[in-house]
Amino acid sequence: MGQLYLYDLEPIANVDGDGDVEGDASTGWSFQPAGPPLDTKAIFELAWAPRSWSDDTGPALAQADAGGFLTLYRVRREEGVVDGGVGDDGELSSSRRYTPVPLTTLQCGGGGLGMTTCVAWASEQSSGDGIGNGDDLKSSRLAVVGADGGLRVVSVLDGGELCVEMENSEAHSLEAWAVAFANASSCGGPDVLFTGADDACFKAWDVRCGLASPVMQFNERKSHGAGVTCVSPSPHDLHVVATGSYDESVRLWDVRVGKKPKGVAQTKLGGGSWRLRWHPRERRLAIAAMDGGAVVLDWDGCEIRAGVDGEGDGSDGVHTSNGAGYGVNNGGKGGVDTSSEQAELVSKSFNVSCEYDGHGSIAYGADWGYRSKQSQTDSDVIVSCSFYDKGLHVWTPPKGV
Repeated sequence: MGQLYLYDLEPIANVDGDGDVEGDASTGWSFQPAGPPLDTKAIFELAWAPRSWSDDTGPALAQADAGGFLTLYRVRREEGVVDGGVGDDGELSSSRRYTPVPLTTLQCGGGGLGMTTCVAWASEQSSGDGIGNGDDLKSSRLAVVGADGGLRVVSVLDGGELCVEMENSEAHSLEAWAVAFANASSCGGPDVLFTGADDACFKAWDVRCGLASPVMQFNERKSHGAGVTCVSPSPHDLHVVATGSYDESVRLWDVRVGKKPKGVAQTKLGGGSWRLRWHPRERRLAIAAMDGGAVVLDWDGCEIRAGVDGEGDGSDGVHTSNGAGYGVNNGGKGGVDTSSEQAELVSKSFNVSCEYDGHGSIAYGADWGYRSKQSQTDSDVIVSCSFYDKGLHVWTPPKGV
């Protein structure tokens, strides 16, 4: 048995009323329940849908659970709710109330306990020029991995139903914990996805080639000394991917290179990295490092890429392009085609800029909370959680370098 909780996170200065709100003056943020918890199966992963899924009633959310199910919700805002009050659980609630309404569900875990351990949405593509100028095309594809080591690509049909589009029940030889689609603007775009598992393998797959075999893998234990627990493509550098592992190391990879990714940075954190989340604007990672607590890790490298015409926009030292990379140009076998890629990956080092020790047990989740119109001078906020003590904390890390 599990429960799905919704909270409202916003700056205290933006909260209406007489100041009688839950919040922490040291962080400047209010963090309040936004509705009663929903009983469900034990939850391994929640993933907000891309913005194209949002409508007037609210955003969409995907859930992977211990029963082997993938469930989609519409998180609906309740009409007529203005003032906060005391909720059914006796806690002060947000002035905004939301209810997760199930849209559809599909059992797609297999073997053993049949648990679905991670879910990811395919990245949205742009109908424009590939660098943000144009309309977003709605993502209708997800990927899930399970305790059987399987990988399944799931489509959302026109009627709203879920359907397993393709699968490989033996994608990994042990429990799979991580799945993520490549950056939408990268060479493979939403057709390439990455997985990680207890077999210490980090793999890439191209759905245009099917899931019979990966187009890239790095499974030598001298690289990942234990299970790969999370995979997180950078939103800033199109071909940079971060991985976490039970071996206590966080690694960055250049995934353009041949059949195996190239390691570009690595550091140990004193605990297995269960979750990695990139900052939305900066090259920083919020990390749930289990016994190592919650950590903020800065990377001072970047990917410099030439434009199609030899020039880029030059913002932040990174030039954008629609160059090649993943594809089906290697004799139709898939993989990485770098024939027209003009890029240089400048990688210096990792720097631990913050270690949060407020949790009473192993840190099992961490992510950035931020406003859509947040300015460069506003403070960041991280929400992190811990396992045995059921802790859920809001805190402000120092500014990045």
